[in-house]
Amino acid sequence: MSNKPNAIYIMGGGGTQVISASGYGAVQKAFASYRDKIGTFYIAVGGMRGALNEDWCDMFAWALEEGEEKAESRLNRIKWYSAPVFGTSRHKPDSKDSERLLELLKAHNVKYVFLNGGNDTMEKAMILQEFSERKGFPLTVVGVPKTVDNDLLVTHRCPGYASFAKQVAMNTMSVQADLDSFALPEGAVKDSPIKEGAVAQVLVLMGRDEGWGAAAAVAAKIDESYGPHVILTKEGGFNPDKFIKKCQEAYDKYGRLLVVAAEGAHDGESYIGNYLQVASKELNLEFQLHQDAHKNTSVTDSRLGLFLKLLIESKLNIPTHYKGLKVREEGPGYINRSHIEVVSAVDIQDAINVGSKAVELAIGEGKGKVMPILTDKIGEVSYTELCNVADTVKGSRGMTRSLSSLSIDGKSIISEDGMMIDKDLFMQYIGPFMDLNGPNRIELFREEGMKYPLERINFPLIERKLPAYVK
Repeated sequence: MSNKPNAIYIMGGGGTQVISASGYGAVQKAFASYRDKIGTFYIAVGGMRGALNEDWCDMFAWALEEGEEKAESRLNRIKWYSAPVFGTSRHKPDSKDSERLLELLKAHNVKYVFLNGGNDTMEKAMILQEFSERKGFPLTVVGVPKTVDNDLLVTHRCPGYASFAKQVAMNTMSVQADLDSFALPEGAVKDSPIKEGAVAQVLVLMGRDEGWGAAAAVAAKIDESYGPHVILTKEGGFNPDKFIKKCQEAYDKYGRLLVVAAEGAHDGESYIGNYLQVASKELNLEFQLHQDAHKNTSVTDSRLGLFLKLLIESKLNIPTHYKGLKVREEGPGYINRSHIEVVSAVDIQDAINVGSKAVELAIGEGKGKVMPILTDKIGEVSYTELCNVADTVKGSRGMTRSLSSLSIDGKSIISEDGMMIDKDLFMQYIGPFMDLNGPNRIELFREEGMKYPLERINFPLIERKLPAYVK
């Protein structure tokens, strides 16, 4: 048996279109460059839950199942999967969990730990690093960034966001095309006995605490007549009267209305979606607030879209040549963050690069308590100390990057009224990485003989060394 130390890779939180590419980057780098320094590279199948239950897979053994000559092609499959191919979990380890994990790491001689995720996962990395040092079994812990929320500090952008932004833009264009098909063209007969309902659309997108996702919808605009005509974010605030006024102006001018809102749109005191709770008290209806282990409040439901639909239908004045107003609402939906086809090729490479860089930093250079970061140059990766992106006292919510922090040449990306995004500034920031007109996944993996549907990879679990975990 080898006396060389081992490594483990643990995914956390929600998925992205490219998170599996980071897993590939890490495993491939370890396999290709560091088999002389480590015994093997484990993955936790099922994230932190799998890590604690000793549901681990030996990735060196998995890669070599069909021999050395096919190992690289087996590993290469990993990068094409959307969502976390190794499985994930939102579980936040407490002190007993940390004790259990440390026992497992000792039993398997693991000295290098890679935690792949967003703010909550970076907090877990800090917790594990500090705990291992207190217990006299110091680990080399490295965070591997990902999040469609794009709210990790220091890094120029988070792996996953550019693909998410591309998907949001595509969805917005699709909705706009559908709206256009119902709108009356310029010069059309309006005083007609044939009357149909006017149509407007509310599109709610993921973004509980920051408005980066909703902001990406602005990439769909060609000119002011194109939607979105209103973009609501947590950072921009909300006033019902001002909102309706802006909607009315857009509808009067363009004969159509497309509103995009971040699920976490906020008025400074409350999520806008909670307005519906107030309106439903007469019927004794009550919305349940759901929180995860990190005290993140879930707002991924239909209440915001439904409230905005009812508000617009009740308050918007429409011309008499329409027989009524129907506001369609949809979202938020998880498909935007893990779409199997729409992806940015630049983002895939970014994800691979941060996974590879994490392994290089830890195993190649002996650096721990760090996180790879992307710079504003395509293909360039640097790193920062974990303490710059996570704090176990402040918690993950205390260490986030707001959309309002983005300004270029002193100009804010958010309009003065808080309900629109400056497209030029936004595209200057993310356009080259979003790769809006670039290839999507099938164009990229077809050359490697892959095709849809992608078969699930069932990673074989190792023989467990410790008794089953009991809390």
